[in-house]
Amino acid sequence: MNKYFAENFSFTITVIDHAKDGKRLHCRNGHVVGDTYTCEYGCPMPVNGCGGFCSKTMINLYRLKEIIYARGDLRLLGFPNNTDIEFPCPDGVVWFRMQIHDLAEIRPLISEQLPDYADVIRKSFATVARDFGLTKENCPGHTSFITDARLKSKLKDGYYPFGLCIGDKIIGFASLTDMSNGTYEMNDVSVLPEYRHYGYGKKLLYFCKTKVKKLGGSKITIGIVEENTILKDWYTANGFVHTGTKKFDHMPFTVGFMEWSAKSNG
Repeated sequence: MNKYFAENFSFTITVIDHAKDGKRLHCRNGHVVGDTYTCEYGCPMPVNGCGGFCSKTMINLYRLKEIIYARGDLRLLGFPNNTDIEFPCPDGVVWFRMQIHDLAEIRPLISEQLPDYADVIRKSFATVARDFGLTKENCPGHTSFITDARLKSKLKDGYYPFGLCIGDKIIGFASLTDMSNGTYEMNDVSVLPEYRHYGYGKKLLYFCKTKVKKLGGSKITIGIVEENTILKDWYTANGFVHTGTKKFDHMPFTVGFMEWSAKSNG
């Protein structure tokens, strides 16, 4: 087997109860309370010598896992959340608890991996370049064309780059630059297209907001393509306020400026 996709979720499944009559003999697979299994996309594997997972229950488990992988919302099925749920086997004999673990974590940039980070930024912003007709000819300075050397030139005091990673795979990026007087400029917020709509952009934003507060900062500023109304609305929904626009001769779009205040609730 040769995995080509870094799974961004893992699951822990534990037997927590039997039917109301408490007769575990009704479970053909012989599950007992405490049997525990883990998996990612594949089949659950035992972690405490409890034997194989019930093949019939895979019908229910597969459906629930696909909802998570398809960026769905388990709450629409009556579950209380998307991280820790309980469900029965198809016969209603055994009840399971499934804990859902997001494997993506944010780490400081490692200089040896700088080319990988630059590649993630380029691939992430390539969709922006495509949507707004940006090319190396009409907008060579756009983030979608960032070079390894350009990213490396930013590595200096007051620059805080972070990667969003699953194991050794980098799937996102964001950076903060100290602009003095408590203001930090946020740049290159990126998530690879295949990992979007899992809340990772919001995860990066929350991390940057928390980091600025820890650094004693009071404000985050950003610049975006003003015509990108979807992105502008997303930042607005996450606590940013539009502060103005500016047209630059060397850019085929209008730059929109937004900021977030550490005093806000967003």
